[in-house]
Amino acid sequence: MKKENTVQLIRFGILALAALAFRYYLAPQNGFPYDLKAFSFWASHGRLLNFFGFYSSRSLIKLSFPNYALYFPILALLGPTADFATAAGRTLLKTPAIFGDIFLAGVVYFSAKPKWKFVAAAFILFNPAVWFDSTVYGQVDCFHAAFMALAVLALADRKYRLSWIWLVIALFFKVQAVAIFPLIAAVHFKGSGFKKMFLEIIPAAALAALISLPFILVSSWSGIWRSLRGSVGMFALVEINAWNPWLLLHAVSGRYVSDAETFYGVSYRNIGLVALALAVAAIICALPKRPGRAVLFAAAAAMYFSFFMLSTEMHERYLYPFLPMVAALLGESWVVASVAVIVSVVLFLNIDFVRIWSPVFEPFVRSGIDCVFWSLALIIIFAVFLIWYVHRAAREKQDEASAITAK
Repeated sequence: MKKENTVQLIRFGILALAALAFRYYLAPQNGFPYDLKAFSFWASHGRLLNFFGFYSSRSLIKLSFPNYALYFPILALLGPTADFATAAGRTLLKTPAIFGDIFLAGVVYFSAKPKWKFVAAAFILFNPAVWFDSTVYGQVDCFHAAFMALAVLALADRKYRLSWIWLVIALFFKVQAVAIFPLIAAVHFKGSGFKKMFLEIIPAAALAALISLPFILVSSWSGIWRSLRGSVGMFALVEINAWNPWLLLHAVSGRYVSDAETFYGVSYRNIGLVALALAVAAIICALPKRPGRAVLFAAAAAMYFSFFMLSTEMHERYLYPFLPMVAALLGESWVVASVAVIVSVVLFLNIDFVRIWSPVFEPFVRSGIDCVFWSLALIIIFAVFLIWYVHRAAREKQDEASAITAK
């Protein structure tokens, strides 16, 4: 290892330790009661109540499979001492997510440009939208976000089998990771062809079956199937506290709008899905034949941003995985840096629990007008980022064509 690389790693280690100390200082604080209570229940009773038979029980809240399937074993290992009602219990309960933040920062560190590794890692480690999510709120979005970033990193290195494996792991932490499935499939198909692609997906499919097996063996098929279907339609509104374009429909109508309602005979849900499909197709078409790391992270960020902005039933935290994707691009241009900062601010303010945690932020999000303002701001940022991505991909296409001509 080169001397300068060793120095960089030491600097990252010091930064990570500082971030760790900061998180443990905040961890005893009360988090979002509903989620922490659910996690605490599984930590205390998961092994006693037929842990893998979760979907057979009629007395428990059914989380959509495969959401949290890989987090349940972690909770079971924590045991009864992870009690959300005590400061020590809350700290223990948040510990996996705290270390998940450090892991996420490490993935971003190795994904970013050499001169920007330290800045990119610091952006994740000390970003309020990141540390609040894990250390105060008590959520675990860092896990699926980290494995999604690893999937893109492996894709950039043409390690297709590994990319699918990372995506499977991400999916079993949070099903929203499916948003980058089209990108991995398209790039893999271009790079390998259908027959080879089919064979290279087998290890990831086997891993998915292996993770699912304990749940399938001891749970009811009907329970698992209900949970799979329940991931769509569980909160059948055009948006659920997400400052995306669908919030404007709530603002105009003056009420919460179901995404099953129709516009000229087409449901809002289907309108969102069609819009998302068109955006995904445009993002994939803009890719060069052999995209580099920066363009792939830009495509993944654009695809996930589109997923959040265009789909219905979005919660505010569903924008979280955009942050590590865009962090890996820091140093590409001032546009990317600006987008990264503004999205971080909007995501942080959009977390409803922020107002409970610190009323100082309430004036920024007090009324419906405030929410409309932030929603419009996010729409503009979304458009700016998509335009930047298209230009960045086009530039790489031109470089690719010039290299072929030169040969």
